[in-house]
Amino acid sequence: MAEQAKKKPAKMANRNLGAEAVKDDGEKYAVVNGDGRPVYPGAGVALGEAVRLGTQLLAAAGIARLESDGTLTPGRLDEAGAFAPAAA
Repeated sequence: MAEQAKKKPAKMANRNLGAEAVKDDGEKYAVVNGDGRPVYPGAGVALGEAVRLGTQLLAAAGIARLESDGTLTPGRLDEAGAFAPAAA
């Protein structure tokens, strides 16, 4: 019986693509829609996860920092990949 060739493992998509561009500062963030309401339930996620969810869940989603009193501070990512609060 002829010996079969070893199968190579399938190449999987790298979910961390571009993740090094987003800096995790230890704060919690929420995914918000255009009027500032959260669209993803929960007590907040890390910044990189909020960016990933925002791009997958809603075309016009943004991010907001979840403050200790439960309020949301809307913002965006700056060129360095850090959270920057939106100007009022």
